[in-house]
Amino acid sequence: MSDLLAGIDIGGTKIGVCLGNTSGQVLDARRFELERDADAGSVLDRAVALLEEMTAAAGAGRPVALGVPCPGPIDYATRSFVDPPNMPAWHGVAVVEELERRFEGPVAMMNDANATVLAEWQWGAAAGAGTVISLTMSTGKGAGFILGGHLFEGPLGLAGEIGHLRLHDDGPVGFGKRGSVEGYLSGPGMLQVAEAEARICRQTGEASDLLEGELTVERLCELARRDSAARRVTDRCADELGRLLALLVDVLNPEIVVLGTIGTAHFDLFEPGARAVIDRECIERAAKLVRITPSGLADRSSQSALAVAARAVGASDVH
Repeated sequence: MSDLLAGIDIGGTKIGVCLGNTSGQVLDARRFELERDADAGSVLDRAVALLEEMTAAAGAGRPVALGVPCPGPIDYATRSFVDPPNMPAWHGVAVVEELERRFEGPVAMMNDANATVLAEWQWGAAAGAGTVISLTMSTGKGAGFILGGHLFEGPLGLAGEIGHLRLHDDGPVGFGKRGSVEGYLSGPGMLQVAEAEARICRQTGEASDLLEGELTVERLCELARRDSAARRVTDRCADELGRLLALLVDVLNPEIVVLGTIGTAHFDLFEPGARAVIDRECIERAAKLVRITPSGLADRSSQSALAVAARAVGASDVH
């Protein structure tokens, strides 16, 4: 059997298309922007057309499976989206059914956080570990769990929807809930924290670059290295990350926590504060065991898709 695999990574703002193999090697990867209200069928048509173009250019035969990581929640019975908070136009779309009409071979769909922890366990920072938590920090906020060498998704596939957890009665909104994990630790949530800090600066007269120009997460993190107000924002988010992780560490006793996306790109801003909370709040032996690390994947979105495809054809060690 060929070891050529394909992936279509459905993100909140981008669609990724890739070719690779069962060793996690990415042979080709391309992306295009996803408009918030774009018709799902048209988007999938474009993604499959791009995949066909890449397959022809590779000249390595046909991929044997297609892996599709996407934001949750997912109804695994119908293999469709269920009210994805950042992608309203995709509610009810039966992604696997749609792609099976367009792709010859097995199509497997998986929550992106679960797909990421699968890839980290197979080829990345958590290779071979028994108990792993992997966190996504991007348009949304989710977690994937490897427990005792097994991917844990829950009976409805809803395990890891940590963005919905409430940390405080009030605060930034994410996943439709004030004070939620997603409100503090997703990209849009972090910008809400920054906007609140900017209002305080205006009221107190404190000079800050938060008050100037368009603010993105990338710019916020750059400012945090030289601007006191911006640093207060990232420190607050790091503290909330630590609160979340302290609960997960005490409950699951992981060996490794992988901070993905924003957490990888700006690991130095988030790990120290989170680590301090874990060391203060957790059972001492659990805190000493757990290691917090950035992603070990060269191309997270592509390799996550390949991990899902590999599992679909029995080429994954995680069950």
